[in-house]
Amino acid sequence: MKPDNFEDAYARIQAATRAKTQTEIAAILGIKQSSISDAKKKNTIPDGWLVTLYRMFFLEPDWILYGQLPAVRRESGAAADCVRETAVAYVAPPSRVTVYAMSPTDPQTQAWIREPLETLPLFEALRRPNLLVVRMDNASMEPTVRRGAYVGIDCDDGRLRSGDIYALDIPGEGLVIKRIHRDLENQRLELGADNPLHKSITLPLENPGLTSIGKAAWVIQEL
Repeated sequence: MKPDNFEDAYARIQAATRAKTQTEIAAILGIKQSSISDAKKKNTIPDGWLVTLYRMFFLEPDWILYGQLPAVRRESGAAADCVRETAVAYVAPPSRVTVYAMSPTDPQTQAWIREPLETLPLFEALRRPNLLVVRMDNASMEPTVRRGAYVGIDCDDGRLRSGDIYALDIPGEGLVIKRIHRDLENQRLELGADNPLHKSITLPLENPGLTSIGKAAWVIQEL
């Protein structure tokens, strides 16, 4: 069976995910927005998209490519072929969250301020009661957190524990994302960079002059 054209398959993906823009689709699929344009030029839906959409939404590849029902495979088993149903009936749509910049600071206090950058469609599984989403603006934590990645910060978990990654408000620096190490022997707090090209920051363990905003809970980025 010959697949439908890209536009028809893409329209089904939009309907199922309730994503309105290429930016939203790219965020859901974990790809660059330019990858959508490339697929459109080739008039094909990449296999990787099909795998992601099946894992996240239980969308049947045959429905995406050919419009063949059923659209969704239930978690408890395949739906009967004779049942006409749409993906939206089974998919909890993502709701939008605000994404904030990391660098803005208050001119007087030098503390980090929340300056909105954009919004991002986010699934319920990634939400937290007190969630902050920022966009990584540097390469200091690569490859763990790449430049341009979306980072979800759990602001209810601000206690600094060695080995974990935290968002920290350092006066004059804005928000920084670092891996923490508590050096009790030397009474130092090390803000580590996963990228070996970037230096770690060492501060006194007592009164280090920073505010813990919260622990990094998840990252959305390209592999």
